[in-house]
Amino acid sequence: MKIIDFKNLIKAMPVDFQSFDINCKSWENTAQNQIIDKIVKATTDNVLTLSRSDLFITDCNLNEFVIKVLMWGYPTKGRGINIETFMQPENFLPFIEKLNEAEKKKNITISEVYELLNAKGLGFSTLSKILYFKKITIESKYTLILDRRVINALASGRFADQDIEIFKNLKYENAIKHYVKYLKFMETLASRMNTKADNIEMFLFIFGKNLFKYKR
Repeated sequence: MKIIDFKNLIKAMPVDFQSFDINCKSWENTAQNQIIDKIVKATTDNVLTLSRSDLFITDCNLNEFVIKVLMWGYPTKGRGINIETFMQPENFLPFIEKLNEAEKKKNITISEVYELLNAKGLGFSTLSKILYFKKITIESKYTLILDRRVINALASGRFADQDIEIFKNLKYENAIKHYVKYLKFMETLASRMNTKADNIEMFLFIFGKNLFKYKR
């Protein structure tokens, strides 16, 4: 079984419409609460819906943008204290300064990605979302989300696409080391299917570990 076998489904993936309902109560009484209050003030029933399209077209400042990405990625604020730790001013504000510099450059190196990842409480999955929605390229490669579900799909051994074996040792803990290879692989695969790489990413997120080779 190959990812490319699902080409027609992948090309039809509604990437821009992928949305999550955010439980606003989960985000109450937290760091950066003034920004959060501004984001959620127009909601009803304490639910805010954000789509990929919303994050791509947002014209808010970087502080608000990053928090919206966090809310989209972690509608109930996630487990543990990582997000709360990251949003503490001593961690959040230096990160925003570095992200601002990266946005000005538009294209950064993997070494600069490591620098961004130094922010306490920030994981690579979250950082990949921020870079993706800001359309900041890495070594001239279009950025994509790389979270645990995509990682598990690529490393699962379920798919036999050309060159996918380079991800057999891919884990969340070493994801940043494989990130440029991931971007190149997805770009090449998207070209073969005449689609966009984020369509493949969304396919892997939704179906990557739920498909098995059909046997009669």
